[in-house]
Amino acid sequence: MFPPVVPPVFPPVVPPVFPPAVYLLGVFSNSLQGIEGSINLGLAHGLVSPGLFICAGGILYDRSHTRLIAFYRGMAQIMPLFAIFFFILCLANCGAPLTLNFIGEFLSLYGVFERSSLYGVFASSSIVFSAAYSMYMYQKISFGGAYSRMFTVNIPDLNKREFVVLLTLVVPTVLFGIYPAPVLDGLHYSVTTLIYSFDLVLAHCDAPRD
Repeated sequence: MFPPVVPPVFPPVVPPVFPPAVYLLGVFSNSLQGIEGSINLGLAHGLVSPGLFICAGGILYDRSHTRLIAFYRGMAQIMPLFAIFFFILCLANCGAPLTLNFIGEFLSLYGVFERSSLYGVFASSSIVFSAAYSMYMYQKISFGGAYSRMFTVNIPDLNKREFVVLLTLVVPTVLFGIYPAPVLDGLHYSVTTLIYSFDLVLAHCDAPRD
């Protein structure tokens, strides 16, 4: 008897949750919308990134012991609950409307475009590439044709613990994407004070000396 074929182990298949260029440009735009958008992106990172890593490592890898995308096809046929949560998290990763990532990316790009249209175009292109990879990854894992022949037994769907954990991460991502006022209202005073203090320091430094 030949030994079983062990699939090679590759790095995790989860893409970054938000394009770093958009986040950094939003911070350094020194505008109210840009800084608030970058903080929203950071909050979205704390919600969506754990969900994607749980999907990749805590669920798929734990059941199949491989991170190669080519070995995952047709997950939606045997893991429908997982496919739904994974789809919502991938949409959030793309910055789709009605998600917190969309609020953060929109405000960040708005602040960047106020400063420089060229940098705004570059930041927008990074979002396009990130969304393209996310959709490609989801299509290959959840659909992508017939179920992979590498699996000889059906992989169980989400258990109660995994369902509760993913639901805890997905619900605030969608709720704050639909109604972001609680987050923005809490940030507005602090960010306004930060920008005013920064401008005041610059004005003091540029003031003529006696």
